Amino acid sequence: MPPHPVLRLLPAVLALCFASAAPGQGWLDAVKNKATQTLEKGLESSEDQKDEAPPADQQRKSGKKADASAGASGPAADVGGQPNLTAVKSDFVPGEKTIFYDDFTDMAGDEPPPHWKVRGGMAELRTGGNVRQLTMTRGDIVLTPNLKTFPQNFTMEADITLASLSGNGGRVSWHFMAKDGWQSLEIVLFAQDSDEDHGVSTEVLVGDQTQNIENIGSARPALDWRKPMQQALWLQDGRIRLYMNGTRLIDVNQVSVDMSKVAYVEFRQDMNNSPEGVVGLRRVRFAESTPDFSKVIASSGRYVTHGILFDADSDRIKAESAAVIKSIARGLETNPNLKLLIEGHTDSTGDAAHNLDLSKRRAEAVKAVLVSQLGVDPSRLTTAGLGATRPIDSNDTPQGRAQNRRVELVRQ
Repeated sequence: MPPHPVLRLLPAVLALCFASAAPGQGWLDAVKNKATQTLEKGLESSEDQKDEAPPADQQRKSGKKADASAGASGPAADVGGQPNLTAVKSDFVPGEKTIFYDDFTDMAGDEPPPHWKVRGGMAELRTGGNVRQLTMTRGDIVLTPNLKTFPQNFTMEADITLASLSGNGGRVSWHFMAKDGWQSLEIVLFAQDSDEDHGVSTEVLVGDQTQNIENIGSARPALDWRKPMQQALWLQDGRIRLYMNGTRLIDVNQVSVDMSKVAYVEFRQDMNNSPEGVVGLRRVRFAESTPDFSKVIASSGRYVTHGILFDADSDRIKAESAAVIKSIARGLETNPNLKLLIEGHTDSTGDAAHNLDLSKRRAEAVKAVLVSQLGVDPSRLTTAGLGATRPIDSNDTPQGRAQNRRVELVRQ
């Protein structure tokens, strides 16, 4: 009897797994790496921007899920080779002054994460394709980034995966802890797992020194926890906004959280005793929020932004840059005499001549979007690419390199 067609594929599948393994790497690790590559594709395939979610209380009343399945990472339609930023609904603006950043590019596979304290479990580096992921396994674990002080207004961005080899997505949460050990703020992400549903739910809780915990907002976005997710938090003047994949899910105000009393933040994993759980972090950024473009350019004449992002080694603007670019266009509209020089800057990774050319093309891409999509007069904009020639931080760490990758706008 001839073998079943599926069995004919088995040698090729095994060969692919073994071929993916580094020297000395076990076949199980190779399989895990192939799964990580699959997750990477899931992160990159979030292409269609959805409408903004209704308020959390309306979601609970209606029983409907807020659709955050695609987010702001890439509208379907392009305009001149760039994503159509006018179609992007997300209003999230990343903070400008980075206070913590890690993408695990300086972490060795057999070493603990250098910028995090690990307690209660195991955290290891896993790689696949272009993905580097700090992966938490073997039960509950607490990770504490090397971040000791917080500004009153800040943003947090994290690329998270809850994918689990055992089929149990578990629960992860960010805890902002006061100096006396009381919890001030908690951001929770649950995997809602059943035979029919692999969704998530999220909530924001605020605590005080009397240990009273108030749930000030919750939502159930239409997300699949088996795929990577982009989580963002924006705390500004007592207003807290929570986003998943670019969609605003929770928006509450007049929240009393004194960040000057926060001494540290913890990232906690609860895998419900699942030994095969795979919860991962791929990028984490905390940054201090700054006034909007118009205020900064009027007062200092220079606006530095880390919120205009590009595809790797490319001048294609990421769609999550829309809110920042739209704020620049509004500033130009309200001040018709304002002219700007758009500067592109890179870190020092790679060839200097290539970085110089890349920075020029990126500055020109920002101008092109402002002109073609947002109606800015091209005579009001000039561009320059400076590559890695004007660093504002060290290029020896992930955080320093992230600071140096930026766009600056200079009043002319």
